[in-house]
Amino acid sequence: MKKLIKLMCVFTLGFCSISPVYAGFKEHFDLGQQYLSNYQYSGAITEFKSALRINYLDNSARIGLINSYLARGTYYANTDKDYKKAADDYRAALFYLVYYPNANQVKNSSQAIVQVTSNLNQCLNTTGFDTSAQNRFSTAKQLRAEGNFAAAAYEFNQALADKSLIKESFQQTGDIMKLLGNSQKAAEYYRKAVAVAPSDIDLRLSYAKMLDKLDQEDAAVEEYNYILSKTSDNKDVLYSLERIYKRKLEESPNDAAVTANLGAIMQKAGNFDEALRYYSKAEYLDPSNVNTRLNVGTLYQQKGDYKTAITAYDSVLIIYPDNALANLYKAQSLAATGDKKGALELYKKVLSIEPNNEIAQADMLNMVKDTMTTAQFVDYIKKNNPNNAANILYTYALDLHKQNKLNDSIAIYNEVIKLTPTNPEVYVNLAIAQGQSKNYDAALATLNTANTKFPNNAEVSDAIKSISAQSTDEKLEIAANYYNNKDYQNAINEYLKIKPATSDTMLGVASAYQNMGDTDKAIEYYKQALNLAPANSDIAYYIAALYAEKEDTANAKIFAQKAISLNKTNKQAQELLESLNAQIASQDLEKAISLFDAGKYTESLTLLNKILAAEPNDAYALYYRGMIYDTQKKYNQAITDYKKALSINPDLTIVNYLIGVDYDMLEQYKNAISHYKAFTTTYSENDDFLKYAQTRLGELKQYDK
Repeated sequence: MKKLIKLMCVFTLGFCSISPVYAGFKEHFDLGQQYLSNYQYSGAITEFKSALRINYLDNSARIGLINSYLARGTYYANTDKDYKKAADDYRAALFYLVYYPNANQVKNSSQAIVQVTSNLNQCLNTTGFDTSAQNRFSTAKQLRAEGNFAAAAYEFNQALADKSLIKESFQQTGDIMKLLGNSQKAAEYYRKAVAVAPSDIDLRLSYAKMLDKLDQEDAAVEEYNYILSKTSDNKDVLYSLERIYKRKLEESPNDAAVTANLGAIMQKAGNFDEALRYYSKAEYLDPSNVNTRLNVGTLYQQKGDYKTAITAYDSVLIIYPDNALANLYKAQSLAATGDKKGALELYKKVLSIEPNNEIAQADMLNMVKDTMTTAQFVDYIKKNNPNNAANILYTYALDLHKQNKLNDSIAIYNEVIKLTPTNPEVYVNLAIAQGQSKNYDAALATLNTANTKFPNNAEVSDAIKSISAQSTDEKLEIAANYYNNKDYQNAINEYLKIKPATSDTMLGVASAYQNMGDTDKAIEYYKQALNLAPANSDIAYYIAALYAEKEDTANAKIFAQKAISLNKTNKQAQELLESLNAQIASQDLEKAISLFDAGKYTESLTLLNKILAAEPNDAYALYYRGMIYDTQKKYNQAITDYKKALSINPDLTIVNYLIGVDYDMLEQYKNAISHYKAFTTTYSENDDFLKYAQTRLGELKQYDK
């Protein structure tokens, strides 16, 4: 490195008097301070980590840990020249600066974050670290395996640029927060992971348990109930729900809803006698609660006692004859006893109440479809449910299609089109089934009819392209087989044989070259693919990503911008462009500062002007430009920049001193006094700057009127 890494002590250490005292906390904290003051950084890190695990909210322990990591990282970089170890310590420091604390603490550390990030980037650049999202994710997993949890969590958060890694990165960070005892942050990251992968049951269980631990019972119950809706028997969840509702019942022993919910939990767990006991109590507390009676019915239905279940449902239907659930469950119970006629009548009633009730539709279909031909079934539905025949038949056609019963599904799709010729989705699915039957002419005829009816429908247009392209599938399959077997050269040869070339074939060639490690060839063919599909934002992103891997930031930025211009919602391209801009800005600012430090003010000013043209609110660029104006005795221009820098980043307290000096030079003493005062009230270091400002305030007191 051309320049020594700066040691950044973020805050002054001191025990936080408002934090509660935990057993053992003070011993670890005091040892951490002692080790740090004696330059025993590893010992300090161990002790501050122990203190923070005892009380994860203690800010003083967090600050001590950050300073210890920074001190050791700087020692590794400047003394040992071990930039890999230094990078790991800077990663850990940034984790505790950016991801571990609350938002206000992060905001208060903004200046430190900039400096530490700069130090980390110097280390990564020196070691030639691959900053691609995939490599950062792999690095994070390795760091976690080594037990370096803080550094690992930092890298997991840098891997978020790859959409495919977002869920696991958030989940891994949540796991690490949990290991470190930061339950609030663990829940936050699990929540983010769930938002990306809402159907991941194990993930939602981790989130639910963390909410439960934080005493956020209502939110935990919501998650537990979702898990139960997707699993048949999760004893862990049932136990947690039972514990929560029993505690609620202790607080409100006469709450009918809580009692009924506890009965439902017992029923789900298979404890039918207990469930009935709670249901009986709930009915006693609130005789008007229909849901409790329904639950009793489902319990007997679950036990196979359909007669008692029907009695329970009838007790509801006497009062509420149009209750859809009571009719549905009674229909199911009748069907189970063999009374199909009675069941069908009730299913019809359910559908008259709720025409889109999927359970009733499915149950009724299951009762009649196995005993009828396709034509008979169509006639039956038309006759018995004319108002909803199209929806029922369409659902049936989709089911047949999924079972690969193509001829029957085609027949039903055609019947649906006769009933509702205004649904483009039916035409598309009919064409897909025809295509799967290798009847491409019929499929295209169907789609052309749809295109005439719905000329602006994207699904129809896409289906036309898809069916048309299927004639080349056999050739593509040969190339794909080579590709899947990692015989990339033969895959390339086969893709290039397909004429005329398409964006898909060029993508295949590009991807093969990429897997062979030939980045230049990959870029060449991705560009050809983009020429054939000029509106494809993803292809432009692929090119940008490859240029970024080559550290060709100029071309990477061009194609990232192109990707966004083609699709403003392309998140990967947006994140890559932000990363590139941040990298360029950081490099430019660092270079400008180096030029300033070297006394090359003209070159530094040119670069700072460039930075500020792109980002007018860069406080540090304004700060350094102001200092250059000072060297040129352009005090008014310097003052303008200083004031703007201070308005953007109030933590730059030294700026008030500089403004005061400049006003002093301009003999605007009242303004000078104002800024000297602002400086002396906010500046905490007892150094020459403070002494000078205090001295000048004394000398200028005659103007302070």
